[in-house]
Amino acid sequence: MPNFTSAKVSHRYGVISILVALPFVSLTGLFGKFLTLSPLLIVQGRAVFAFATLLLVLQVLRKKIFFSDPREWLWLMVSGSILGVHWIAFFQAIQVSTVTIGLLSFASYPLFTTFLEPLFFREPLRSRNIFAVLLVVCGLMLMATSPTEDPNTLISGSVVQGVFWGLLAGFGFALLTILNRGHVRKHSALLLTCWQNGFAALVLLPWSLSESWILSGEEWGLLFILGVVCTVGGHGLLINGLRHVPAQLASMLIAGLEPIFAIIFALILLNEIPSIQTVLGGTLILSTSVFMITSSD
Repeated sequence: MPNFTSAKVSHRYGVISILVALPFVSLTGLFGKFLTLSPLLIVQGRAVFAFATLLLVLQVLRKKIFFSDPREWLWLMVSGSILGVHWIAFFQAIQVSTVTIGLLSFASYPLFTTFLEPLFFREPLRSRNIFAVLLVVCGLMLMATSPTEDPNTLISGSVVQGVFWGLLAGFGFALLTILNRGHVRKHSALLLTCWQNGFAALVLLPWSLSESWILSGEEWGLLFILGVVCTVGGHGLLINGLRHVPAQLASMLIAGLEPIFAIIFALILLNEIPSIQTVLGGTLILSTSVFMITSSD
């Protein structure tokens, strides 16, 4: 009985941690519109601010900072690289289209998780997964063929690009979620978030050096908020939640609620109003993703 109660409390704590993180994480996409910088610069600035802040926090709290096992460093380099690419694709999706298109395309990532898990954990691939993919494709087609401002153009190139980059971001996040699953139970969320951001910044550095870093005070301030508040606060809480709840439940909460928060924020702060067709396509994607997660064994 005590073990059951402890597990129940731990599970509840994990769900609360994810729910508290969602508003901060949902605001992330809006920075792709707030900032006119390239996605590469946005991600580089975000990762540097996050890494420096987390390193300081770990030192102040006198927590473990370094790993003794070289395999941990290799894993962090790989996961940090994936994190950087995932973020670049995410902000690219937002900038070439809208916050709504980018977030709803990205929300398909639980399906990538469903298909990647059998590869990593030797789980059988069920026929319902194939059916779910077809439903998501229908949702993406609805979004990609949303009405354009030009009556002579049937498909908006910007929307198609947004869907493509959003899917790439979703694939990257699904892969990162699976890689994190085996490590969040062994190390603190702060430590993992710290070094994943550090390696993301390091891997992107050769390319970002060719960019212009002459930024205004407002742009530096926005990068600071993105890196410290949204990344350190939001993603730290998400990783912490993964320590106490299954990856599929975390995927359901994020996929189901993050786009809703983001669309509301975009409506209020950016006056972005999605078309009915985009909403229908997004609803199909979200409902399919949530159904696949909740119906999993």
